[in-house]
Amino acid sequence: MNWEFTVAKPGKFSVEVLQGCGKGSGGAEVEVSVGADKLSFVVEDTGHFQNFIPRAIGSVALTTTGPHTLAVKPKTKPGFAVMDLRRVTLRLLTE
Repeated sequence: MNWEFTVAKPGKFSVEVLQGCGKGSGGAEVEVSVGADKLSFVVEDTGHFQNFIPRAIGSVALTTTGPHTLAVKPKTKPGFAVMDLRRVTLRLLTE
């Protein structure tokens, strides 16, 4: 999946995903990339694909304003499905 978005203020952003995963389908490795930054996480089994939990997966640095692309790519799929992904949030970190 890919999303295009516009950065109004450059900086360092925390990245959070809201993911759900059915019983027995946890353990998939997923990569989130924003520009040159790449973050990986392992999907947690939440008991049901519609039982969403927030997961802080790291931070990325966006040094320029303007358009950017965020991509989510599964790297492995050990169960029936990878996950349900409801939302990806980037929050500007204050320093």
